[in-house]
Amino acid sequence: MTGSLVRLCCLAASLGVSADAQAPQPDTAALGVPQPQVVLSAAADGLPLRDYGLGDGGVGSSHEGLRVRSPGGAVTPGGVEVTCRAVGVKLSFPSGCELLVAPDGGLHLRSGEVAGPFPAGVELLLGDGSRVQVSLAAGSKRRMRAVSLVAEDRCLQLWRRGQAASQSARPRPWAGVRLSCCGDGGDVYRPIAVGPLVTLERVLVRDGRRASTPPARLVLLTRPLLESLQRLPRQHRDTEQRVRRAVAEVAAVAERGLTIFPHGAKLPRVRRDRARWTLARGFELQLALEGPLWPRLQLFAGRSISPMVEWSVGSAGAVYLSNPNPDQLGKRWHGNGTRMRRVVPDLQAREHLEERRRAIGVLRRVERDRG
Repeated sequence: MTGSLVRLCCLAASLGVSADAQAPQPDTAALGVPQPQVVLSAAADGLPLRDYGLGDGGVGSSHEGLRVRSPGGAVTPGGVEVTCRAVGVKLSFPSGCELLVAPDGGLHLRSGEVAGPFPAGVELLLGDGSRVQVSLAAGSKRRMRAVSLVAEDRCLQLWRRGQAASQSARPRPWAGVRLSCCGDGGDVYRPIAVGPLVTLERVLVRDGRRASTPPARLVLLTRPLLESLQRLPRQHRDTEQRVRRAVAEVAAVAERGLTIFPHGAKLPRVRRDRARWTLARGFELQLALEGPLWPRLQLFAGRSISPMVEWSVGSAGAVYLSNPNPDQLGKRWHGNGTRMRRVVPDLQAREHLEERRRAIGVLRRVERDRG
């Protein structure tokens, strides 16, 4: 049998298996098994913190909205108390965790661990979807410039011109460092997106939680990937048999995409020599950090040597059909790529902060971590 036919047979067999039987296994870090490196999210708009697979951020369940306590103090919809003073901004989580942003931009846990400093300030993303924006002034005696608490379309300014406040304001885009409060609220990660692939780098954690929190994790937004697979066949209407067979494989994957890429799945690594993970129904996903248009994600039917498709996940992300003609040496892809829509714009790497370089560093770290 030719390689393409073998792959087609493997594809057909895998699509006939129950999704539950082949679904990636849950996190088993508590049993001493290496933690999964990749988590899948089917989020449509934005990326909820809970989709990181790193806990709920220490928030509670509440039906109340943003609440003002006093000038300089408010409570988020999830029950996080935010208190502003000249000595810093304290976040008290329902979990019991306390986090302080000091005037020098350092992040402090009550247990003594410190991260930073972030001299210009930070935006803290909380598990209930709210955001705390702390703006600092360099070279000034009054380092605390402004503090805003944003929840959906509502914004409260809690600190202004060196003193406590409690006034409504217009939400504004944040141009500085952005951090996510995971776990009990004190597991702090820096999220940076490269297309639909979001890198998470741990910047602060309590010493007692260090072993149970991964230093790096990837969250893959699957909707743009699956949408691109659905559109790809429209661009490949060749009558050549090998091309038609390859396009039929892609169409079959697109049809069952939500079971192959199940929301919330935590992918176990299957190769020590490369960053390759198990999907559902026998498929595998691999990260490539070299070659054209890197970084790329490659989709394999089982342990196939050649990928079915490859996604470039840079700023101009697209999916490419692997060239099915073995006699066309040196031609990696067949035809042009099918563009992917832009997602999580707030998390995309920003050049003025050199975030792309930082995100690539996280990807290389994940690649080297063989578990």
